[in-house]
Amino acid sequence: MIQEAGLDGFWIHRVLQAEGIESHVVDPASIATSRRRRRAKTDKIDGEALVRALLAYKRGEPRVCAMVRVPTPAEEDRRRIARERKALTNERVRHVNRIKGLLFSQGVSGYEPLRRNRHKRLEELKTGDGRPLPAHLKTQIGRELDRLELLIEQIEAVEAERDAMLAAEQRASPARRCCST
Repeated sequence: MIQEAGLDGFWIHRVLQAEGIESHVVDPASIATSRRRRRAKTDKIDGEALVRALLAYKRGEPRVCAMVRVPTPAEEDRRRIARERKALTNERVRHVNRIKGLLFSQGVSGYEPLRRNRHKRLEELKTGDGRPLPAHLKTQIGRELDRLELLIEQIEAVEAERDAMLAAEQRASPARRCCST
């Protein structure tokens, strides 16, 4: 059995192996494709390519495909912290850019939504032509700031969890214990 690494994670591989079925997980980018023409992409074509790659791999042909080392459930779960942090920081960037874009449409630049005094500063902003910010715009940006603050709290929580996990690993590391005595 062969499958591409992807959204399904590795649970299918683990179930198959627990049932005694030989299973391989391949890096999808390592499967050779024709570069001369755009090829059709169907499940049937992809399945046939996977079977050909597995057969060549089992024959010992070099560089046919790259098999993925399947992480343990604990290793897989450990990766989630970094992935969640990345998703949260990407979302934070989108909120900051949205706020700056809304303000830029009114001729306002230089406002930093990540500063601690963001709400106070929002109240003081004037449009490019000197008017106070329109009421609905100010309300919309206020809601964006509320969502941004929730993201900041979540990022801090994820980073604290990550730091605690790393500290525990360092304390438990045999190399750390032998070198620190």
